[in-house]
Amino acid sequence: MQIEQLVAKFESQDFQGGDFGHIEHLRIAWHYVCKESLVIAKEKFHSNVQALVTKLGAESKYHRSLTDFFLDYLFHVRLYLGSDSWELLQKKCPLMIEDAQALIKFYYSDEVIHSEVARQGYIAPDKMPLDRASLKLSLEETPVYELNEYDSPLIVSIPHNGQLIPHDVLRQMEPTALSSQDTDWYLSQLYDFLDELEVTSISANYSRYLIDLNRDSSGVELYKGADNTELCPTSRFDLELLYAKGNEPSAEEIDRRIKQYWQPYHQAIAEQIAKAKVKHGYAILFEAHSIAQEVPRFFDGKLPGFNFGTNDGATVNSELNKSLENFDTGGYSKVINARFKGGFITRHYAKPEDNIFTIQLELSQANYLDQNKNLLEPELAKQLKVTLKTLIAELKGLKIGA
Repeated sequence: MQIEQLVAKFESQDFQGGDFGHIEHLRIAWHYVCKESLVIAKEKFHSNVQALVTKLGAESKYHRSLTDFFLDYLFHVRLYLGSDSWELLQKKCPLMIEDAQALIKFYYSDEVIHSEVARQGYIAPDKMPLDRASLKLSLEETPVYELNEYDSPLIVSIPHNGQLIPHDVLRQMEPTALSSQDTDWYLSQLYDFLDELEVTSISANYSRYLIDLNRDSSGVELYKGADNTELCPTSRFDLELLYAKGNEPSAEEIDRRIKQYWQPYHQAIAEQIAKAKVKHGYAILFEAHSIAQEVPRFFDGKLPGFNFGTNDGATVNSELNKSLENFDTGGYSKVINARFKGGFITRHYAKPEDNIFTIQLELSQANYLDQNKNLLEPELAKQLKVTLKTLIAELKGLKIGA
């Protein structure tokens, strides 16, 4: 049944008791969350579900806290995905679809959620607050990264795309961590043409607040004399603390995160570079990043649209350097080796003398984002993709050394 038919049936209370199950509940709630503000979505869903259970004589089936929980969960999933696609939600969030009871247990104790108070009125989760960083998508631990591998000399790395933080770590952190505020938002969506171009990509699933994959695991500062965030950051870009004073990660905890999250990502990069080098004689690692247009902590004024970094030319050869200088970004402003010269990954893996080259692109999020809501602006994103796709296609097609 099409979603419009489901919603119409729901709003006219035409469901019978057996045909309004969990999936119908979720699909209709998802529709409201995508089409309305969360406040209006909740008003519409609650009023209609109460009317339906009253008509069916099933008032005991109505549970205020659970209804709000699933609406809130869908709201944060939409922000996490940056998409209104029900099909994508089903693919990325199997736990909610397949085992709702198990999902609830990550956030609520049985004592609270089964209480009459929670049934009659809303009670917030007592085990773990619900937000983007705390989303539980499956019973299994989310992989450190997603790898899409092709026979390609070009590899795209997206180390700051992730938003998730494991619950055991979140319990050590302040509530300021829950929104994953400083994510490089929705780069997987912006670069979703990589499969079409058959370009290898590695994209992180965990938030930079857990561990910054673009920092040296030894803790060496990236930019000497500048304000740097740490390997395991202790503050957000706006200087809000991620940990209470005295509760910052210990050396042992940092080492654990290095082994569990940092090393696998870097091992994947190294393996893909080695494969490209053997097959093509060279490799280009392209570091995809984005950041808010204005971050006073790190730079003055507004950031240009495209910010290329090659560590002042040290990570590329003359051919790649010329390609970046000549690349037409259209209506987007462009700078090379200005505030962002390339992070740890760009600098660490570059070996131009051995035909291994690296480039960082830091995009201004004003190019494609509603920065007040951290949501994709579809038309802006569509326009930006055209330029990005042209850039990636040109880099892949250079045939260096041929």
